[in-house]
Amino acid sequence: MKRLAILVTAAALCLGGGAAQARQAPPPAAATASKATPETRALAARYFEAIHYDKMLGQMMEQMVPVMVQTLRKQTPSLTDEQSQLVSETVVESTREMTDKMKAPMIDAVAEVFTEQELRDLVAFYEAPSGQALIAKTPELTQKMMAQMPAIMAETQGKMLQKLCAKLNCTGPAPAPKASKS
Repeated sequence: MKRLAILVTAAALCLGGGAAQARQAPPPAAATASKATPETRALAARYFEAIHYDKMLGQMMEQMVPVMVQTLRKQTPSLTDEQSQLVSETVVESTREMTDKMKAPMIDAVAEVFTEQELRDLVAFYEAPSGQALIAKTPELTQKMMAQMPAIMAETQGKMLQKLCAKLNCTGPAPAPKASKS
């Protein structure tokens, strides 16, 4: 029973971060009438289709869930393979339900924020071959960019520490940052 409580708590924590953040966000002005029109809503829906929103979320979950389960296993060494699988399945199922509920409000938000012409331009771009190429190549581009980050971050942290030490009149040299191995 204690293990079950741990699993439930872990799954809630995995999904709870967003809810806490949402509670802290200021509510939209209720008195403001929506600028969305049927046309901007239709264009926003086409935009979500063009960017492969559902597929993108699925891929994101495929990447996130193993990391979440791995973190949970480190925090709870007694977690069995079966329990890990249950956590994974439950997180995926709950997240899918959440994202299904999020899609309509997200379409409404896009329809309200962007003008009709901006949405037409976005849809035209993302439905065109160049827009589809951007979507298809973004994961590869992200990997290449992320591979550069550890070295850049180490250099930036070193320079930041030197600047900070100069401003705070530190005695002695600032410690050299350790480059992370990723």
